[in-house]
Amino acid sequence: MKVLLVEPLGHRGGHFSAHTKYLSEALADAGMTVTVITFDGLLGEAPELNANVKHISFVSQSGPFGPMWSFLSRHLHHVVSSILVTICVYHLAVQRDRKEKSDVMHVLDASVPYYAFPWFESLVNHRCLVFTLFSLSGQVWRKSRQLKLTGFPSREQILMNLRLRLVGLIWRMPATALKGLRHRRSGRGNRLAFICYTKAVQDSYSDSPYYDKIVLMPRGVVIPDQKTFKAVEARRILGLPQDGAVLLHFGTNHFDKDFEVIFQAAKGLPEPYTLLFAGKIDPAYRTNNSITLAKKHGLEKNTIIVDRYIPDEEMKGYFQAADAALLSHRKHFGRYSGVLATSAQFSLPVIAADVGEIGEIVRNCGLGLTFEAEDAQSLREAILSFLSLNEERREEMKRNLLRFAQDHSYQLVARRHIEVYQSLLHQSGRLDKIPS
Repeated sequence: MKVLLVEPLGHRGGHFSAHTKYLSEALADAGMTVTVITFDGLLGEAPELNANVKHISFVSQSGPFGPMWSFLSRHLHHVVSSILVTICVYHLAVQRDRKEKSDVMHVLDASVPYYAFPWFESLVNHRCLVFTLFSLSGQVWRKSRQLKLTGFPSREQILMNLRLRLVGLIWRMPATALKGLRHRRSGRGNRLAFICYTKAVQDSYSDSPYYDKIVLMPRGVVIPDQKTFKAVEARRILGLPQDGAVLLHFGTNHFDKDFEVIFQAAKGLPEPYTLLFAGKIDPAYRTNNSITLAKKHGLEKNTIIVDRYIPDEEMKGYFQAADAALLSHRKHFGRYSGVLATSAQFSLPVIAADVGEIGEIVRNCGLGLTFEAEDAQSLREAILSFLSLNEERREEMKRNLLRFAQDHSYQLVARRHIEVYQSLLHQSGRLDKIPS
């Protein structure tokens, strides 16, 4: 089976580039012929992925104009840039499909920009199309982030509300046009399926005509590497203190996270301890800037900040040096946490905000402890409870994390994806025509 994976935003932080890498490789290992189409590669990964996966990027296919496209994608407003790179990647994917005659075209990040999937569908005829919906629907996304302005709102609260209203205005007309385009071209004979990884995301599309085509499945976890560092060695390599607890926050500082509550909760924790923030800081999100927050709360001596993208080969050290990972999301968060999957990969217990399915998974699977989102006292109590656990209880959490990784491995998730592909091919009458 020939599968064309289309990832317009994999060159950006926070857009699941690692998921594209591991899913494509697992599909190839399962016998699929996989081609990945990107705009400018996958963040932190070699362009060729591995020998079993073919990778084509729009920038690399643009010859002398490649640097210009790359420059525009980095310097345009992120909304405009998302539209631009998505258009480029979609048209490249259609060209490759016509040349290679793929059996299934699978678009990742299909809900960014909003309503991108009917746009892509309008470009092709009689194809089997799969779309992954990582994000909440546009309407629910904006509603969940609308801040209530009470008292004397901060400058950032005002700007965020203005931004959300602007995004709504920007997308209202294109979204309406794209819906109309989808209905006008509904006779093109395409077979559709949608994949999402949380019930919250699925429910956010309950009013969509595509709702009955959404398949809910777990997101993949990388099987843990048996070669591990001891915490002492990992801390030595990274230059971290050997004494006291290390609490890791991994990843970028987007709006869905709550850094302030971490620093509020850290006040009064028994010394010594270290808050370790590893990931590129986006200066646009001022409330989640760990540098300024450490100064604000007088915790600079307890805080270590690594302000850069952490590639895969270095990631292991951070998770093995830490005692626990902090998953501090805001109440409105409804997506899956990539850091939860990475914590399972390295058997690192988590202290997670009890939001959406994250809290439910952590509790039911015994992966760590939970706290009430945006509540510093609740987080402080959870941290203190974790630090008081005996070694036997912590080892039990690590065993649960290993079991969770095995039960949600990319090998198993790839099989679920293949079942979706086969179902579409069966509906189209093409399954029997594909060589086994």
